[in-house]
Amino acid sequence: MTVATRRTQDQRSAETRRLLLSATVKMLMEVGYANTSTAGIAKRAGVSRGAQTHHYPSKMALIVAATEEMFGNFASRLEVLAADLNNGDLDYDKFFEAVWEEVLHGDWFYSSLEIIVAARGDTELREQLSPLIIDLHQRFERIWTETFVALNPDVITSKVALNLALNVFRGMAVQAVLRRDEAYFREMLMALKTMLASHVQPAKSAQ
Repeated sequence: MTVATRRTQDQRSAETRRLLLSATVKMLMEVGYANTSTAGIAKRAGVSRGAQTHHYPSKMALIVAATEEMFGNFASRLEVLAADLNNGDLDYDKFFEAVWEEVLHGDWFYSSLEIIVAARGDTELREQLSPLIIDLHQRFERIWTETFVALNPDVITSKVALNLALNVFRGMAVQAVLRRDEAYFREMLMALKTMLASHVQPAKSAQ
């Protein structure tokens, strides 16, 4: 007979936080920033309001923590894809296709879009999120410079080229909200990969 291991208080607290942050992200995606509430988050997470306020006393605290989690998860996923490219598990084309899939179908972009739009008119939210954005971009740029080599860095660096690519993906994902046309976006993805190939190549190919 197997005896279940009792979870420690730290484990229970970590699980409660995980549930609350996951519920926050889902609410942002489904009902938007304005309609996301602490009561709704607690209900969706299946935790008491007391537990919610203990860990995250306000909507702002929940949003900031959820944003940090989303950003971290997305950057970690990019690091995995970059490692796969470096070790040969992904080729150049598949890498960019995988990044596009993460932007389009992951929970990162559309949830963060809701928050970014809200921050435009909310000074406190903007000030809370700005350091997170800076940290995220620094992780991106480290990935880009470690994974790609510029063919002519005096013209365009790998950091600039890949930042541009990610911004194109974001714009495509915004358009995809209203235009459900896979062929249309695949054509743009192919064009983007072709243009990038004239400026950067995977670091492993340059060795």
